[in-house]
Amino acid sequence: MYRASTLAAAIGIVALAAACTSSGAGGREVRITQREDGCTPTSIPVTAGEKLKLVVQNESKKDYELEGIDGTSLQEMIVPEGRTRTPGYTVPSGAGIHKIKCYVPAGVSTVIELVATDSAASAASGATASPTAANSPVGAATSGASTQSATSVAVTLVEYSVTADKPSVTAGTIRFIATNVSSAEVHELYVLKAKPDGTFDKLGEIPAIAPQKGGSIELDLAPGAYTLACLIVPGEAGSTVDHYQQGMHTPFTVK
Repeated sequence: MYRASTLAAAIGIVALAAACTSSGAGGREVRITQREDGCTPTSIPVTAGEKLKLVVQNESKKDYELEGIDGTSLQEMIVPEGRTRTPGYTVPSGAGIHKIKCYVPAGVSTVIELVATDSAASAASGATASPTAANSPVGAATSGASTQSATSVAVTLVEYSVTADKPSVTAGTIRFIATNVSSAEVHELYVLKAKPDGTFDKLGEIPAIAPQKGGSIELDLAPGAYTLACLIVPGEAGSTVDHYQQGMHTPFTVK
Protein backbone atom coordinates (compact mmCIF):
# COMPACT_ATOMS: atom_id res chain seq x y z
CA MET A 1 0.00 0.00 0.00
CA TYR A 2 1.36 3.44 -0.81
CA ARG A 3 0.86 6.86 0.70
CA ALA A 4 1.09 9.93 -1.54
CA SER A 5 -0.28 13.04 0.16
CA THR A 6 -0.75 15.49 -2.68
CA LEU A 7 -2.95 18.43 -3.47
CA ALA A 8 -3.35 17.10 -6.99
CA ALA A 9 -4.65 13.79 -5.64
CA ALA A 10 -7.13 15.58 -3.40
CA ILE A 11 -8.43 17.66 -6.29
CA GLY A 12 -8.72 14.53 -8.43
CA ILE A 13 -10.80 12.78 -5.78
CA VAL A 14 -13.18 15.73 -5.49
CA ALA A 15 -13.55 15.95 -9.27
CA LEU A 16 -14.16 12.23 -9.47
CA ALA A 17 -16.85 12.33 -6.83
CA ALA A 18 -18.63 15.09 -8.73
CA ALA A 19 -18.28 13.72 -12.22
CA CYS A 20 -18.00 9.94 -12.03
CA THR A 21 -20.03 7.14 -10.46
CA SER A 22 -18.96 3.54 -9.95
CA SER A 23 -22.03 1.99 -11.58
CA GLY A 24 -22.84 4.38 -14.41
CA ALA A 25 -26.52 3.85 -13.61
CA GLY A 26 -28.74 5.52 -16.16
CA GLY A 27 -25.91 6.24 -18.57
CA ARG A 28 -25.52 5.25 -22.21
CA GLU A 29 -23.54 2.03 -22.55
CA VAL A 30 -20.21 2.40 -24.36
CA ARG A 31 -18.25 -0.80 -24.92
CA ILE A 32 -14.46 -0.99 -24.76
CA THR A 33 -12.76 -4.28 -25.65
CA GLN A 34 -9.28 -5.19 -24.43
CA ARG A 35 -7.37 -7.71 -26.53
CA GLU A 36 -3.76 -8.89 -26.81
CA ASP A 37 -2.93 -6.11 -29.30
CA GLY A 38 -4.64 -3.24 -27.49
CA CYS A 39 -8.04 -1.67 -26.88
CA THR A 40 -10.88 -0.69 -29.21
CA PRO A 41 -12.43 1.63 -30.19
CA THR A 42 -9.81 4.39 -30.10
CA SER A 43 -12.33 7.22 -30.67
CA ILE A 44 -15.83 7.50 -29.20
CA PRO A 45 -18.27 10.33 -30.06
CA VAL A 46 -20.03 11.70 -26.97
CA THR A 47 -22.07 14.74 -25.99
CA ALA A 48 -21.01 17.31 -23.41
CA GLY A 49 -22.66 16.56 -20.06
CA GLU A 50 -23.67 13.05 -21.14
CA LYS A 51 -23.65 10.20 -18.62
CA LEU A 52 -21.80 7.10 -19.81
CA LYS A 53 -21.60 3.53 -18.56
CA LEU A 54 -18.27 2.19 -19.82
CA VAL A 55 -18.51 -1.58 -20.32
CA VAL A 56 -14.85 -2.62 -20.34
CA GLN A 57 -14.32 -6.27 -21.33
CA ASN A 58 -10.89 -7.89 -21.10
CA GLU A 59 -10.61 -10.65 -23.70
CA SER A 60 -6.82 -10.95 -23.37
CA LYS A 61 -4.67 -13.18 -21.19
CA LYS A 62 -3.19 -10.22 -19.30
CA ASP A 63 -4.52 -7.86 -16.65
CA TYR A 64 -5.29 -4.44 -18.14
CA GLU A 65 -5.52 -1.06 -16.43
CA LEU A 66 -7.81 1.82 -17.33
CA GLU A 67 -7.48 5.44 -16.20
CA GLY A 68 -8.17 9.00 -17.25
CA ILE A 69 -5.15 11.03 -18.40
CA ASP A 70 -4.40 14.63 -19.34
CA GLY A 71 -7.06 15.91 -16.94
CA THR A 72 -9.80 13.32 -17.53
CA SER A 73 -11.38 12.44 -14.16
CA LEU A 74 -11.74 8.67 -14.48
CA GLN A 75 -10.26 6.78 -11.54
CA GLU A 76 -7.74 4.11 -12.45
CA MET A 77 -8.85 0.50 -12.16
CA ILE A 78 -7.60 -2.99 -12.93
CA VAL A 79 -9.55 -5.19 -15.34
CA PRO A 80 -8.34 -8.78 -14.78
CA GLU A 81 -8.09 -11.18 -17.70
CA GLY A 82 -11.47 -12.52 -18.74
CA ARG A 83 -13.37 -10.00 -16.60
CA THR A 84 -15.59 -7.00 -17.26
CA ARG A 85 -15.76 -3.71 -15.37
CA THR A 86 -18.47 -1.04 -15.73
CA PRO A 87 -17.26 2.36 -14.45
CA GLY A 88 -19.48 5.38 -14.87
CA TYR A 89 -18.28 8.65 -16.37
CA THR A 90 -19.99 11.99 -16.89
CA VAL A 91 -18.62 13.98 -19.82
CA PRO A 92 -17.67 17.54 -18.75
CA SER A 93 -19.54 20.49 -20.22
CA GLY A 94 -18.33 22.04 -23.45
CA ALA A 95 -16.76 20.58 -26.55
CA GLY A 96 -13.42 18.84 -26.11
CA ILE A 97 -11.40 15.65 -26.20
CA HIS A 98 -11.15 13.58 -23.03
CA LYS A 99 -8.48 10.87 -22.97
CA ILE A 100 -8.54 7.43 -21.37
CA LYS A 101 -5.42 5.29 -21.19
CA CYS A 102 -6.06 1.55 -21.62
CA TYR A 103 -2.89 -0.45 -21.04
CA VAL A 104 -0.83 -3.29 -19.66
CA PRO A 105 1.91 -1.75 -17.46
CA ALA A 106 5.15 -1.70 -19.49
CA GLY A 107 3.25 -3.43 -22.30
CA VAL A 108 0.67 -2.70 -24.99
CA SER A 109 -1.12 0.64 -24.59
CA THR A 110 -3.96 2.50 -26.28
CA VAL A 111 -5.17 6.07 -25.78
CA ILE A 112 -8.95 6.25 -26.26
CA GLU A 113 -10.40 9.68 -27.10
CA LEU A 114 -13.91 10.64 -26.01
CA VAL A 115 -14.69 13.33 -28.58
CA ALA A 116 -17.36 15.61 -27.09
CA THR A 117 -19.58 18.05 -28.93
CA ASP A 118 -21.52 20.76 -27.12
CA SER A 119 -25.19 19.94 -27.71
CA ALA A 120 -26.39 23.38 -26.59
CA ALA A 121 -24.00 25.20 -28.89
CA SER A 122 -24.82 22.87 -31.75
CA ALA A 123 -28.54 23.40 -31.33
CA ALA A 124 -28.09 27.16 -31.25
CA SER A 125 -25.91 27.30 -34.32
CA GLY A 126 -27.38 24.40 -36.24
CA ALA A 127 -23.87 23.03 -36.71
CA THR A 128 -21.62 20.57 -34.92
CA ALA A 129 -19.09 22.15 -32.62
CA SER A 130 -15.44 21.46 -33.36
CA PRO A 131 -13.80 19.57 -30.48
CA THR A 132 -10.73 21.11 -28.87
CA ALA A 133 -8.04 19.36 -26.92
CA ALA A 134 -8.59 19.13 -23.20
CA ASN A 135 -6.07 20.96 -21.04
CA SER A 136 -3.18 18.77 -19.92
CA PRO A 137 -2.41 18.79 -16.19
CA VAL A 138 0.75 20.67 -15.28
CA GLY A 139 2.90 20.76 -12.19
CA ALA A 140 3.83 17.71 -10.16
CA ALA A 141 2.84 15.63 -7.18
CA THR A 142 4.34 16.82 -3.91
CA SER A 143 4.32 14.97 -0.64
CA GLY A 144 3.59 15.93 2.90
CA ALA A 145 5.84 15.04 5.80
CA SER A 146 7.89 11.94 5.24
CA THR A 147 7.62 8.95 7.52
CA GLN A 148 10.59 9.22 9.89
CA SER A 149 11.70 5.63 9.27
CA ALA A 150 11.42 5.85 5.48
CA THR A 151 14.48 5.29 3.30
CA SER A 152 14.78 7.98 0.62
CA VAL A 153 15.64 7.22 -3.01
CA ALA A 154 16.21 10.14 -5.40
CA VAL A 155 15.11 9.39 -8.98
CA THR A 156 16.02 11.55 -11.98
CA LEU A 157 13.81 11.50 -15.11
CA VAL A 158 14.88 12.81 -18.52
CA GLU A 159 14.61 11.81 -22.18
CA TYR A 160 14.86 8.82 -22.11
CA SER A 161 16.27 7.41 -18.91
CA VAL A 162 15.38 6.74 -15.27
CA THR A 163 18.26 6.99 -12.79
CA ALA A 164 18.08 6.19 -9.06
CA ASP A 165 20.76 7.47 -6.68
CA LYS A 166 21.00 3.98 -5.17
CA PRO A 167 20.33 0.65 -6.93
CA SER A 168 19.08 -1.19 -3.83
CA VAL A 169 17.67 -0.57 -0.35
CA THR A 170 16.51 -2.57 2.65
CA ALA A 171 12.87 -3.68 2.76
CA GLY A 172 10.42 -1.40 4.52
CA THR A 173 9.00 2.06 3.91
CA ILE A 174 10.73 3.66 0.95
CA ARG A 175 10.25 7.26 -0.15
CA PHE A 176 10.87 7.82 -3.86
CA ILE A 177 11.66 11.46 -4.68
CA ALA A 178 11.38 12.01 -8.44
CA THR A 179 12.67 15.02 -10.37
CA ASN A 180 11.93 15.66 -14.04
CA VAL A 181 15.00 17.53 -15.31
CA SER A 182 13.66 17.72 -18.86
CA SER A 183 13.31 21.17 -20.38
CA ALA A 184 10.22 20.32 -22.40
CA GLU A 185 8.67 16.87 -21.81
CA VAL A 186 6.31 15.56 -19.12
CA HIS A 187 7.46 12.36 -17.41
CA GLU A 188 6.17 10.14 -14.61
CA LEU A 189 7.50 7.54 -12.18
CA TYR A 190 5.95 4.10 -11.78
CA VAL A 191 7.15 1.45 -9.36
CA LEU A 192 6.56 -1.97 -10.95
CA LYS A 193 7.02 -5.56 -9.81
CA ALA A 194 7.36 -8.36 -12.36
CA LYS A 195 4.85 -11.22 -12.34
CA PRO A 196 5.62 -14.81 -13.41
CA ASP A 197 3.94 -14.28 -16.79
CA GLY A 198 6.32 -11.44 -17.64
CA THR A 199 3.82 -8.62 -17.05
CA PHE A 200 4.01 -6.14 -14.18
CA ASP A 201 2.01 -5.18 -11.12
CA LYS A 202 1.89 -1.40 -10.64
CA LEU A 203 2.54 -0.68 -6.97
CA GLY A 204 2.54 3.12 -7.05
CA GLU A 205 3.03 6.15 -9.26
CA ILE A 206 3.82 9.84 -9.45
CA PRO A 207 1.91 10.90 -12.58
CA ALA A 208 2.36 13.82 -14.99
CA ILE A 209 5.49 15.49 -13.60
CA ALA A 210 5.98 18.70 -15.58
CA PRO A 211 9.42 19.80 -16.82
CA GLN A 212 11.68 21.04 -14.01
CA LYS A 213 9.19 19.81 -11.38
CA GLY A 214 9.17 16.92 -8.95
CA GLY A 215 7.12 14.81 -6.59
CA SER A 216 7.35 11.98 -4.10
CA ILE A 217 5.61 8.83 -2.97
CA GLU A 218 6.04 6.37 -0.10
CA LEU A 219 5.68 2.61 -0.56
CA ASP A 220 5.97 -0.32 1.84
CA LEU A 221 8.04 -2.78 -0.21
CA ALA A 222 9.01 -6.38 0.55
CA PRO A 223 12.29 -7.91 -0.65
CA GLY A 224 12.38 -8.54 -4.38
CA ALA A 225 13.20 -7.22 -7.84
CA TYR A 226 11.39 -4.09 -9.02
CA THR A 227 11.47 -1.73 -11.99
CA LEU A 228 11.30 2.08 -11.91
CA ALA A 229 9.77 3.33 -15.16
CA CYS A 230 7.99 6.04 -17.11
CA LEU A 231 4.91 4.66 -18.92
CA ILE A 232 3.83 7.68 -20.98
CA VAL A 233 2.69 6.57 -24.44
CA PRO A 234 1.99 8.31 -27.77
CA GLY A 235 -1.02 10.60 -27.41
CA GLU A 236 -0.46 11.15 -23.68
CA ALA A 237 0.89 14.46 -22.32
CA GLY A 238 1.75 15.56 -25.86
CA SER A 239 4.17 12.68 -26.42
CA THR A 240 4.73 11.08 -29.83
CA VAL A 241 6.73 8.11 -28.49
CA ASP A 242 6.44 5.32 -25.92
CA HIS A 243 8.78 6.39 -23.13
CA TYR A 244 9.24 2.87 -21.73
CA GLN A 245 10.19 1.53 -25.14
CA GLN A 246 12.61 4.41 -25.56
CA GLY A 247 14.51 3.17 -22.50
CA MET A 248 12.86 4.93 -19.57
CA HIS A 249 13.15 2.10 -17.04
CA THR A 250 15.75 0.80 -14.63
CA PRO A 251 15.97 -2.21 -12.27
CA PHE A 252 15.70 -1.61 -8.53
CA THR A 253 16.29 -4.14 -5.75
CA VAL A 254 14.79 -4.35 -2.28
CA LYS A 255 16.83 -6.61 0.02
